[in-house]
Amino acid sequence: MVRDSAATQNRILKAAIEEFAAHGLAGARVGRIAEASGANQRSIYVYYGSKEGLFNAALRRVISDLVEAVPLTEDDLPGYAGRMFDYLLEHPEALRMGMWRHLERPASGPDVSDVYAQKIEAMAGGGSGLTASGLPPTDLLVLVQGLTSSWLLSPRDLLAAADGDPYSPDRLAAHRTAIVEAARRLCAPVP
Repeated sequence: MVRDSAATQNRILKAAIEEFAAHGLAGARVGRIAEASGANQRSIYVYYGSKEGLFNAALRRVISDLVEAVPLTEDDLPGYAGRMFDYLLEHPEALRMGMWRHLERPASGPDVSDVYAQKIEAMAGGGSGLTASGLPPTDLLVLVQGLTSSWLLSPRDLLAAADGDPYSPDRLAAHRTAIVEAARRLCAPVP
């Protein structure tokens, strides 16, 4: 039987993302990843070297997928905020892996600082009109990105303060509208 190493690696990464998103690096178990992926533990170590190497590879995949699916558009930060919220709803593992990264391995994963640097430079250059907001471009981008995950990171007790199910399609759509409007206001010129 011929083995397809690329397919095996993809199955391992998919299982690893699920495992690390649920348990973090410390709580994840290579045995569970092997079982879920249909691979043996030895192949995981051959491909990724260690559990930490597998975590880094899984994190790179999650971040790369996110960056590709939701490109940062410096000339439309409100639209970017809405698209990012949509992505995080559809891919909760992206937010969870990002949180585990910050908690356990802040220096792990792909270095996308060059992507941010280009966008911040474009925002500062005035071509996007965002400098009229009076906020430094880095702060503006941090605030907009914070808007995109705030609902998903807020305590359920707070979310329940609004009428109805905080995760119903209507409530999520209303919050998405609020995110886009808040981002628009953050980006608006100072009077």
